[in-house]
Amino acid sequence: MQEVIIWPAWLAGAGIGLLMVLFYWVTGKQLGVSRAYGNMLSYISKLAFFQQKDYTSNSWRLWFILGIVLGGFIAAMIAHPGEYHVSFDMGKAYDELLPTNMLLRVIVLFVGGLGLGFGARIAGGCTSGHVITGIPMLNVSSIIAGMLFFIGGIVMMQIMMRMVML
Repeated sequence: MQEVIIWPAWLAGAGIGLLMVLFYWVTGKQLGVSRAYGNMLSYISKLAFFQQKDYTSNSWRLWFILGIVLGGFIAAMIAHPGEYHVSFDMGKAYDELLPTNMLLRVIVLFVGGLGLGFGARIAGGCTSGHVITGIPMLNVSSIIAGMLFFIGGIVMMQIMMRMVML
C-alpha cells in the first residue's frame, strides 16, 4: 500500500493565487475556464454568440483546457501507477443527493452544468474566473461574486440535504 500525501489546502490556495498573479503579470491576461470553453465552442458552433472577438481570438485557451484534462490524467497516473480505472463515484454526499439510475444522474449533472454555464455568462465569468483569478487581482466585483457563490452554495446544500433527509 502506498502512502497518501495530502497537501494542506492553504498551500494549494496560495499556490494557485500566486500562479494567477504571476500569469497576469507576465501575459497581461487573466486565466478562467468559462472563456476557454467559449473559445472551444467558437470552433464547433457557428452561432454569432460564439463568434465574438472574446472567443475567436484566444486560441491559446484551448491549450489551457487540454492542459487541465491531461494534467489531471497524468497526476492520476503518477499518484496511482497501474491502478487506473474509470469510475463515476463522486463520493457519499453525491450518492445521497443524485439519482441512482445512471441515465438520470447524467441528466441531472448535465442540466446542472448548463445552469453553471448560464450563470457564468450572467456573472461575467465562472467561479474560477472570479474567485481564483479576480480575488488575487483585488477586483471588488470578484470579491463580492465569490462571497455570493459561497453563500449560495451553502444555502443550496442546506436545502438539498433537508430534501434528502425527508
